[in-house]
Amino acid sequence: MSGTLLPARAKSKRERTREGLVTAAEQLFALRGPDAVSIDEITAAAEVAKGTFYTHFADKDDIERAIARSVREELETEVDRTNDGIEDAGIRMANGLATYLSFAVRQPVRARTLLRLMSGVADPESPVNSGIRADVVRGVNTKRFDVVSVNGAVLLGLGACVACIAHLVQSPKSRAAQTAAEVITTVLRGFGLKAAEAKKLAEAATTAAFAKGGKDK
Repeated sequence: MSGTLLPARAKSKRERTREGLVTAAEQLFALRGPDAVSIDEITAAAEVAKGTFYTHFADKDDIERAIARSVREELETEVDRTNDGIEDAGIRMANGLATYLSFAVRQPVRARTLLRLMSGVADPESPVNSGIRADVVRGVNTKRFDVVSVNGAVLLGLGACVACIAHLVQSPKSRAAQTAAEVITTVLRGFGLKAAEAKKLAEAATTAAFAKGGKDK
């Protein structure tokens, strides 16, 4: 590879407009929740005509899905950063789940938007679920996990994650970390880890994840 860095491509007007709509929508959703925000308010905040909205999105649900995809990509990047250099599948799984569950407490409004995507992506082989699937496969291949099937294990992890996020965004924060640790422990037990180790990994991952800052934008 050449040592010379190529200049970053300038974003097109269309890309900037789309990003402006997404940013405006996410800020309004964070303030009042998606259901209380209209398309007129989104376009006004983005300073574009209402017709421009429909050039980029079919309806409000469509822009919610775009935001949810963006949030999930952000979380997957955080999971990758947390698991960088970690080979053990049990630790990786605990860290991944803890990242998502702590996000529900740190940024509950964005987490509700994320739920709208995650609850509809139940295909264990979908590209959006490649991260958790890769860790399940890693665990099976290294004999760390003992599961009936990879797909079943992926669905177990996703289902527990979605249900716990839905619970955490509407529950008192005082027990959030404990609840998250209990859910992660249960998932790891379902993957074949012994009770003591599952609990230890879950508590360590939860403690680290919930210590992170960050609030809704």
